[in-house]
Amino acid sequence: MSEEPDRWWPFISSGGSRMDFKNFSLNISQTKVNRFVDELSAGKFMATVCKKCGKNYYPPLADCSNCMQSDMEWKQISGEGTLVTFTKIHVPPEHFAVRQPLMPFSSIQFEPCPIGLLEVEGGLKIMGWIPKGDVKKIKVGMKMKASPFTLPDGKVTIILEPI
Repeated sequence: MSEEPDRWWPFISSGGSRMDFKNFSLNISQTKVNRFVDELSAGKFMATVCKKCGKNYYPPLADCSNCMQSDMEWKQISGEGTLVTFTKIHVPPEHFAVRQPLMPFSSIQFEPCPIGLLEVEGGLKIMGWIPKGDVKKIKVGMKMKASPFTLPDGKVTIILEPI
């Protein structure tokens, strides 16, 4: 097990061309899926659909892993759905407010740090942080809404909130 539990936690750059890790970043362009980050930054969740076999993907893929085709179509999906599972992280990553008050998540209180998986239309699943509120009130099966959340440093994350 790593001594740095958050070192693999990626952030999505609002520019769409940078993947940051704690001590590692890639300055490469993901030209086929840049639209995902652009739309997420604008408040929209986008998926891709294979035009050949009809398989849906979220997060979007540039190529279909089902039939190996590259003819993909973009579609907007709803951020509303049902919480299918969640967990609580009791040792938060270093960039969380409880560990570093001046870091990007300092405007959100996560203690412990719940993270959930929301099933939306077509069986697609969106993962996000569940900020604020009483952790004891989080229940599998509850209706929630996923929303993009721009951090002070311009990076985008996803939060889940009850509806």
